[in-house]
Amino acid sequence: MNNEERLIEVMAELLAEVHEMRTDTKSQLGSLNNKMDSLNGRVDKLEGEMAKMNLLLGENTRAIIKLADKIELIPDIIERIIKLETTVFKKAS
Repeated sequence: MNNEERLIEVMAELLAEVHEMRTDTKSQLGSLNNKMDSLNGRVDKLEGEMAKMNLLLGENTRAIIKLADKIELIPDIIERIIKLETTVFKKAS
């Protein structure tokens, strides 16, 4: 009988330890889930910000291309201004 009681005691202790381990694991899993939820929120926010940045980059690229097209017109405009100045200054002198 003594051996059986000792076995029962050991099994009860093991069961208590397993229960404690399950409780700890459940607590850690809950904490991990909370951290994952927080991380998912941050990732979603970053994705939204990246989408906005991509739109802004697209707009800036388009604006730069428009400016590049206008820069090609500057030499023609400068020539026209020089001709006008020459004509005006000739008449003034």
